[in-house]
Amino acid sequence: MKIEEIINKKYEYFSDIDEEIAKYVLDNKDKIGNMGINAVAKNSFTSKSSVLRFAQKLGFSGFSEFKNYIKREVAIKLNTQGPHELFDQVLTDIARTMEYLKNVDLQSIYEAMDECKNVYILPTGVAQDNQANELQRLFMMSGRPVHILPGSIYSSEYRRIIENIEVDDLIFVLSLSGENPNLDGVLDIPKVKGAKTISLTNFKSNSLAGKADFNLYASSTLNPAPQNWWTQSVSPFFVVLEALLFGYMDYSGRKEKEG
Repeated sequence: MKIEEIINKKYEYFSDIDEEIAKYVLDNKDKIGNMGINAVAKNSFTSKSSVLRFAQKLGFSGFSEFKNYIKREVAIKLNTQGPHELFDQVLTDIARTMEYLKNVDLQSIYEAMDECKNVYILPTGVAQDNQANELQRLFMMSGRPVHILPGSIYSSEYRRIIENIEVDDLIFVLSLSGENPNLDGVLDIPKVKGAKTISLTNFKSNSLAGKADFNLYASSTLNPAPQNWWTQSVSPFFVVLEALLFGYMDYSGRKEKEG
């Protein structure tokens, strides 16, 4: 599991100091492996005890284990740097996403999908609109009708629909970065009402993943070549959605046989 994923799982329990340390760590992952706890504390404008508590809050026994974990992750990344060729970039992103899907446990998400009354999808951009349509199509193939929400809490349509959200509803929130301004406060009312939320974002620490009940990820890297700065594959997101729904159909079939 990447350090971003570990941080996401604990994000809602972070203090302001924890957030400062997390930001420094993620911005300086390539340096952390060669730094002592005092240096991390000084550079993040916190204290040695705060850094230690932060590492332990993430589930590590201490700073050394935390530091070595990041050091190994960086070493692996250096050996698997993204390609410059656009064709290879797509294949690499899909391969990384496939590796993630082979190792992630989706059981709790399947159970949430099975137990919910209504399914809602909240896209946050043009690419996510297409993903939402595909997710809706896949759900309908499995016999579950779903509703696509407007991606802004300021729209009257969103406010009207959100009034009807209940405790046994499920909301998919689709976002590339997880930091879209339209996401500000978008989960507040659903969480107050007790609805479950599932985020689908790129592999990195982000606010949306930290607030959602369940997280899904896809690999979507920017091409390192200056002339291709704008290119970023979205096909891995569709791979995740299709794998999720087909896996859910397998889960439902097994449950029906056992019942």
